[in-house]
Amino acid sequence: MPEIRLEGLRHVYSPGTPFEKIALERVDLTIPAGQYVALLGHTGSGKSTLIQHLNGLLAPTEGRVLLDGEDINRSKESLHAVRFRVGLVFQYPEYQLFEETVYKDIAFGPGNMRLSQEQVDEHVRRGARFAGVGEELFDQNPLELSGGQKRRVAIAGVLAMDPGVLVLDEPTAGLDPAGVRSVLKNIADYHASTGSTIVLVTHDMNIAAREADRLVVLDKGTVALDGTPEAVFAHSEELRRIGLDIPGAAALAQELRARGIDLPPSIYTPRQLCEALLRGREVPVC
Repeated sequence: MPEIRLEGLRHVYSPGTPFEKIALERVDLTIPAGQYVALLGHTGSGKSTLIQHLNGLLAPTEGRVLLDGEDINRSKESLHAVRFRVGLVFQYPEYQLFEETVYKDIAFGPGNMRLSQEQVDEHVRRGARFAGVGEELFDQNPLELSGGQKRRVAIAGVLAMDPGVLVLDEPTAGLDPAGVRSVLKNIADYHASTGSTIVLVTHDMNIAAREADRLVVLDKGTVALDGTPEAVFAHSEELRRIGLDIPGAAALAQELRARGIDLPPSIYTPRQLCEALLRGREVPVC
């Protein structure tokens, strides 16, 4: 699986005009192969701009994006290849469904990878399985499915290309709690089964705390915080200053400590809080 490295990444929209806007400013970031990273930040922090550089949809104003040490923007051929290796799922991807059947929509990406029809079929079925799309839906029009089903079909279309890096921009936006759990489980299963790198953009600190190994927080186009969930959530005042919050379990743990309850500092999920409160008591595990 590939390693991603950003070196001095800078992106300016509409340079030299009255509408000039610096979206990213000298970002240096390395994402090792197989890591599950949550990318956090308030609106306008640069998250969407950054992820569009990962598969070459945007070219840097300055700096480089390296995939396994190779500059992805070095040629048209390298850009074409990287878009099969780095799969990008946009926010509300169901709006990009366009084929007449679910099968054809999922097969669109693999069909452009110069695979045999048999290989395309294998990719389609594998992508559908990881995304939780039942084969009984293959002949249906994707536009006639429910919102959650459309989301899974759109994700399946990216997974069917078997990307070594999967980038998802707010994949749970607009879903009900059951849909959120289903999509996150699909992503976790793909990560566990393939060892692929996951970059998850989310505004939900509870999701970030539960799902990711590492959190990268952007603020005004720069990396403000970077580390394990435990390390990042320890900077609660800094997070609040830049317009974010800490997970509910971490906030509750802070309040309980203030009231004199002895709790470890590394609590940021409900399970951790439950286990800490019940530690030493003869009660079932959380």
